[in-house]
Amino acid sequence: MTPNQRLLVLGEALGPIYAALIDEVIWVNAKWLEFRKLYAKSPERIDLLNESAGFFFRVVQDVLWDDVLIHLTRLTDPLKSAGKENLTIRRLPTLIDDGQLACEVGRLVDVAVERCAFARDRRNRHLAHGDLLLALQSPQAQELAPASREATGDALAAIAAVLNRIEGCYFDSEVAFDHFVTWLDADDLVYHLGVASHYQEGLRRRLQTGHPLPEDLEPPSQI
Repeated sequence: MTPNQRLLVLGEALGPIYAALIDEVIWVNAKWLEFRKLYAKSPERIDLLNESAGFFFRVVQDVLWDDVLIHLTRLTDPLKSAGKENLTIRRLPTLIDDGQLACEVGRLVDVAVERCAFARDRRNRHLAHGDLLLALQSPQAQELAPASREATGDALAAIAAVLNRIEGCYFDSEVAFDHFVTWLDADDLVYHLGVASHYQEGLRRRLQTGHPLPEDLEPPSQI
């Protein structure tokens, strides 16, 4: 089924919103998958990242996770913020003509909003705004809601459940949001870091034993 045919099935009100949300949820899952490839694969992979460029990969870790959390909050925002309309899963029940389906989707939306509550607290008091008491580490500061990879995965799954309830009803199918196929991704980066680490270890041994290769004595290229 072509995108235009899907829009015809869903109608002029629901179709464009649903299609835009599908794209957003695919994208946030793709970013989360890259995060997990780097930081949730194995202790050995973490060691390799730290040995290769520890500071850089810490920055990437924080920025990528914060971006995913902000994305979760956008997807579950109210219909309007500061008088502006938002693209949010909360809009979906209002666009579904079937009353029973609208109620089912609405309940799933409520679950997703609740599971994203921790991300919203962090966005409101740490990412989008800087809570003064938190910044000053005041004893009166309210601690941020705990964040974890498990909580983030649960939030993504709850959002996917909303869209897949609609997908199942209208198209008798399901979108595998957490199965995103990529090339030249985090796994490729780790592979090349491993190759470089292996070469550096060989270089160290050759220099220690006094048997370097000609290329070992060449200065590294500056790109």
